[in-house]
Amino acid sequence: MRLVSYADPFGRSTPGADLPDVGVVDLPRVLDAHGVAVPSSVADIFRRGQDYQGAVRDVTAKINADPRHAEEQGWLLPRPATLLAPLGERVLIVAAGTNYRSHVEEMGEEPPKKPAWFVKSPNSVIGSGASVRIPGAAPDMVDFEGEFCVVFGRACHAVGAAEAVDYIGGYTIINDVSARDAFPAIASATTPEEGRWAWGDMLLGKQFPTFCPMGPAVVTADEITDPANLTITTTLNGQLMQKGHTSDLLTGVAELIEQMSHYFSFEPGDVLSTGTPAGVGMGRKPPVFMRAGDEVRVGIEGIGELVNYITGP
Repeated sequence: MRLVSYADPFGRSTPGADLPDVGVVDLPRVLDAHGVAVPSSVADIFRRGQDYQGAVRDVTAKINADPRHAEEQGWLLPRPATLLAPLGERVLIVAAGTNYRSHVEEMGEEPPKKPAWFVKSPNSVIGSGASVRIPGAAPDMVDFEGEFCVVFGRACHAVGAAEAVDYIGGYTIINDVSARDAFPAIASATTPEEGRWAWGDMLLGKQFPTFCPMGPAVVTADEITDPANLTITTTLNGQLMQKGHTSDLLTGVAELIEQMSHYFSFEPGDVLSTGTPAGVGMGRKPPVFMRAGDEVRVGIEGIGELVNYITGP
């Protein structure tokens, strides 16, 4: 299933299912009509468990087989549907850094023993089609990072790599937008204290409002046969900037879940982002940063394309 969120007539985030050949299904209406409990969000669909997801899948399969009846019943949204960030509520977003061989090389670093990590503010999340705002406090070095993400389908804490796949509910995309202003200070740090302060400032540069575009959908795990065999691309104003492959991950999805769940207690709907491949603006010579008026697109096979527009402070 391709699970999405859209704004209802009152502006509330509402869960839907995107059927590529049919349209976006109004899940609350259709599930209610079929006697299935109505979820409050896409994250709630994962919280309700696999049997519930099976019931949602059965209902959407019937609509896919007979879209005319669904249209007559008013179960499909008028085209084009405006989508919001797909999970429909604030969730935990943990992101891995320095986790693609190609990205480590372009930044002139040695492969780490394990990925760096950080948390993205849930208040920075926006959907596909929304605008990334250049912050007035840090306008000059705003960078893009296309990333492949795991969405948890079950509560997950302290699990091993061998069982990690059982906790994956689906996959989505984020653009880990980053204000890179702290990078010169990281490079010039001469003491551990200077390095710590610069590193902290770099992480703060990832937290600005609108700095976590996500979507366009969460694709359930059964739709992605091999998460280690996906191409990821990022374009800026139509120019290819990043082209990577999930086979280039230094720490694969299962091992990353093992490492991060050792500390974090993930809930259904929470997100674990796996890092970004080479081609980021900071790694280019000369560097390339986003400006007002730009369009940035992140695409991943089987998930779709996350599209956002850049506006000024």
